Amino acid sequence: MAIFLRASAFFVLALFTFNPSIGQTSVFSLAYDEQQPIIAAEGGELYFTLAYHPQNKGGLEDSGDVWFAQEGKRGFSAPVPVQALSTEHYDLLIGFRQPNEVLVYHANLNNQQVIQSYIKEPLGWKKGEAISIPGLKIEGDHFSASLDSSGQIMIMAMDSYGSYGNEDIYMSQYNGTSWTRPVNIGGDINTAKQELSPRLSSTGDSLYFASNAYETQKGIEVYASKRLDNTWRNWSPPVLLKLSQMQGVEMYYSQDLKNNRAFFTNTQTSEGFGNIYMLENLDFKTIPVPALAEKSFESRARNDLNDRIDKLAPKANPITEAGTQVLSNLQKESKVQINMAEKLDSLAIGEQLILENVLFKKGTVDLSDSSSLLVLDELATFMVVHPEKKISIEGHTDSYGNANVNMRLSLARADKIKELLVQRGVEATNLQTRGWGGKKPIATNSNEAGRKRNRRVEIKLIAND
Repeated sequence: MAIFLRASAFFVLALFTFNPSIGQTSVFSLAYDEQQPIIAAEGGELYFTLAYHPQNKGGLEDSGDVWFAQEGKRGFSAPVPVQALSTEHYDLLIGFRQPNEVLVYHANLNNQQVIQSYIKEPLGWKKGEAISIPGLKIEGDHFSASLDSSGQIMIMAMDSYGSYGNEDIYMSQYNGTSWTRPVNIGGDINTAKQELSPRLSSTGDSLYFASNAYETQKGIEVYASKRLDNTWRNWSPPVLLKLSQMQGVEMYYSQDLKNNRAFFTNTQTSEGFGNIYMLENLDFKTIPVPALAEKSFESRARNDLNDRIDKLAPKANPITEAGTQVLSNLQKESKVQINMAEKLDSLAIGEQLILENVLFKKGTVDLSDSSSLLVLDELATFMVVHPEKKISIEGHTDSYGNANVNMRLSLARADKIKELLVQRGVEATNLQTRGWGGKKPIATNSNEAGRKRNRRVEIKLIAND
């Protein structure tokens, strides 16, 4: 199982544990890397990705082909490769869009990262349409994803735009005609370390994922969290699911409610390779889910802030004077998010809102500090939840200097804000930009305090369809 652990800031979170009352059964115990077990929507086949097997299309160097095994009265048959769903590079069956249609991720199909639809026909799998997800950009060495039970929501783990450090979890939704831009699900789940192998419960309100962000003996284990609202950015504290007493990394947890069982992978019995295990006779009603205690807007702001502390805190030790100062500054900056959603929601068509804490370094389009990012996170979350709203992002400068230069700079800053919002999942078509230079001051330009107020970014609601 190719997981790359990287150095990053560390923090500890208290967790509950769940211990299954029965042991786990190894499904195949192959001497190769078994990943992403998924039970077919109909038919009882178990699909998974198998790496470095000589029967893979790319042979022993192939980092993953799609395989499957048929289930019978005596268990699963010997697995066989599914050539039609595989390439010579890494392939991952994401899930069933409908009973006879699957989505497969290909790391290198025609020199591109592709998510491809396949239709099951009497003679086998036939290639369907390529799935276009706007803004999908996968950095780093890991990609995992799954579909919810409806086939309309895709949960992805990847290093991409807006990541808090390494791999984060993102969400994309099919709206009837197309898939939405991936949205980072936020700092309640994502950290400066790795969040991997995400999967939603059958009801779509619980998330299971693997992470190495917490101090556990295995390093990477599986956690559960409850979605608290429809924003996809508000989650209950992660709960550790103690799936087994085995050592080794655990990932790719997947429930099969129809048969009261679950699957996961563990690396104990192989040198870094995962084997698929099955937990049987489970009573899912007895498995604790995270508490549904409602969190205040301020606490969510603090959660996002804590993740930014992990990423942005000084390379010096946080207990040093320098570290303490940065922590203090960031805590002050977190206050800028409070009531942001309320202000945005109350805007009428044509009304404007100054983004008070979005500040730029003098003469550049570079944001001056982390408080600007906190504001943009909240603005992006609001825009994703309210796709019917369209806004104009309007840049302003003071009146000092060349008027034409100021005009170009103010527009460039507005364009920069748009770019950062799009990276955070906002549809580009919902954002317009304008630059006014120093033409619309809101304070005097005769002193620095007034000029600072004039150097601002505003948003104006232009549609609410």
